Amino acid sequence: MATPELVQGSVKSGAAGITKQASVPSCAYVTFLAGNGDYVKGVVGLAKGLRKVKSAYPLVVAVLPDVPEEHRRILESQGCILREIEPLYPPENHTQFAMAYYVINYSKLRIWEVCC
Repeated sequence: MATPELVQGSVKSGAAGITKQASVPSCAYVTFLAGNGDYVKGVVGLAKGLRKVKSAYPLVVAVLPDVPEEHRRILESQGCILREIEPLYPPENHTQFAMAYYVINYSKLRIWEVCC
């Protein structure tokens, strides 16, 4: 399978020779936040640290629905880009191995949907 190559705003497939318009490629730092605990302070610290070193890339925060609106406003005021993600639960027939209390850890896999 041929790897697409980026050519001045277009993606050109080597195999089929098909050209289509591509979005401008970008990069970002991505982190995860769930719940209403003090973890928001760590994300604020990360955002401030990235600003201090004049990072060229934004901070995207993948948040679960249980993150309070107040925390979301704080993060937005720090320049964070918020992306709400849905919790990821283990299948019913796998609960003996994949405990439901690991939902936060499973949900981190949703970051790939934010990034890719």
